[in-house]
Amino acid sequence: MGNNNPVVVVNRVDQLEGVFRLRRPVLNYTRAGKPFVRMILEDLNGSIRAYLWQPEEMKLPLELTCVYVRGKKRFRRDGVVADLNFLATGVKRPEDIVRLIPRSFCPLPWLMSFLEAFLGQLQKTALRQFLSDVLSDDGITFPFVSCPASLSYHHNYPGGLLRHSIECAQIIERYQEFAPEKKELGMVAALFHDIGKTLTMTPQMGLTSLGRAMDHDKLTLEILAPYLHRLDQGWPEGAAELRYLLTWRPGFKDKGFPKTPLANAVLAADRVSAGIDGV
Repeated sequence: MGNNNPVVVVNRVDQLEGVFRLRRPVLNYTRAGKPFVRMILEDLNGSIRAYLWQPEEMKLPLELTCVYVRGKKRFRRDGVVADLNFLATGVKRPEDIVRLIPRSFCPLPWLMSFLEAFLGQLQKTALRQFLSDVLSDDGITFPFVSCPASLSYHHNYPGGLLRHSIECAQIIERYQEFAPEKKELGMVAALFHDIGKTLTMTPQMGLTSLGRAMDHDKLTLEILAPYLHRLDQGWPEGAAELRYLLTWRPGFKDKGFPKTPLANAVLAADRVSAGIDGV
């Protein structure tokens, strides 16, 4: 039950074809006893109810699996549905990573275009692959786009973490003093500087058990570790500097002067974004 061919959504009004997220699949039977699967197909653009008629012997994919489907749209009194004649495991292409984030997971869906543009603008191949790998991890991305940045101070609403993170990356982007490669490193560090909050807060505006036990800063490298190790293979110098940018804080040893001024810029971006929103 697999499909390795990249497919784009067909533009004909009556056709539906492409890769979507599978939501709430349920096996049912018609009055005549024939099996069919009722489900919802969703991506960043929205959702549609769908039916797979006369399914072959198959194990239903799990909730939120990416599936490739073909079928036709049908107009009913209660809205548009899709009648499917094919369903298989889908391939999440790099250009579809953001589109395949379900809209129902995005409290601020208008921010997703900024995230998609950010992914597309990176020129350093190894760094773009790192960002793509992180965003392909649903366990990171779903809370990243839905959690608050804080519970009472700045960006304290569902989706606030993504907004704050994008603002920080945009602040770094405005600097003309850094070489393009360095600036891109700073932008990625700014985007993920608070990624630890995906394990300490919830979209429902509460703390997790881990969040009650420790600070989010201590979780940054743990969350990104698998992808930093991959970056080590393609760009070891960049991986090392990214770790430094993600974790540097003024201390007694360096008297507030980091090894690279880019670290100060990332920290300043965090404070500017938080300060403006917290006013």
